[in-house]
Amino acid sequence: MTYQTLLYDVTDRIGTITLNRPDAMNATTDEMYYELKMLLADIAIDRDVSCVILTGAGRGFCAGADLKARKDDMTPLERRARHRGILKDILEPLFSLEKPVIAAVNGAAVGAGFNIALACDFIIASEQASFIQAFARVGLVPDLGGLYLLGRVIGINKAKELCFTARKVLAEEAKTLGIVNHVVPHDQLLQEARAVAASIAAASPTAAAMTKTLLNKASNLTLDQMLEYESYATTVAFLTPEYEEGVQAFREKRTPDFAGAAAKGRR
Repeated sequence: MTYQTLLYDVTDRIGTITLNRPDAMNATTDEMYYELKMLLADIAIDRDVSCVILTGAGRGFCAGADLKARKDDMTPLERRARHRGILKDILEPLFSLEKPVIAAVNGAAVGAGFNIALACDFIIASEQASFIQAFARVGLVPDLGGLYLLGRVIGINKAKELCFTARKVLAEEAKTLGIVNHVVPHDQLLQEARAVAASIAAASPTAAAMTKTLLNKASNLTLDQMLEYESYATTVAFLTPEYEEGVQAFREKRTPDFAGAAAKGRR
C-alpha cells in the first residue's frame, strides 16, 4: 500500500512508522487515521516485525486533530459514530498490538497526539519534546483514550490538573511525572529508540506478546484473575520453540535466536 500521510520502513525486525504531515505538525486527518488503521492491521500479522517505533516527521510529533479539516456539517450522532470508529480502528489496535511499540517523541505532542503517544508501551522523548492536553483550550473533552490512559500513567489527580489547565509539560517534567521513560538529546532520539527496539526485537515474540497483553489487563483485574491468566501464559510459554531455544542457548553460552526459533515452529 502507498501511504500519503505516513512513512513506513522495516529494518532488522523493527517497523518504524513516521507520521508524515510535517507542514501541519503531523496533525491527524481522516486519511491519516485510515492509513494507520490499514498499517496497524498489516503489522499485527507481519511475522518479520517484532517491535515498532512511532515518531513524527519534521519538528513535531503530532499536533492533534487538524482543525482545518474538521467536518462542521455532521450531526452529533454522526460525529459520535465517527469518533467511535477512530477509537476502534486506531486507539484499540495500537494499545493492544501484540508487539511492543515505542513512541519516539521528537517535538510537540498535543491533544490527540499526546494520547497516541500514551497508547504506546513507553515513550522516549527528545529534549525538545513537549506534551499538552490541549482540549480545554477549544472547549473539548480529551479524546483518543486520554481520559483512560493519562490517569493510569500519572495518577488521577495529576491527570485532572493537566486536562483542566491544558498547560505545556516539557520533556524533563514529563519524565519526572512518569509520562516519559527516557529523555535524550534531540539528534540522538531515533538512534536511542532503535537501540531499545533492537533489544526488544531480539526477545521471544510470543513471550513479549503475552507479557504486553497481561500488563495491559493487570490494573482492571483482581490478583486472583491475574494469577489465573499468568498460569495459562506461563504454560503456553513453556511449550514454545522460543523457550527451547532460550534454554539451549543458555547451555551453549550463546545469544538465543528467538525469531528463528519462532519461524521454525510455524513450519
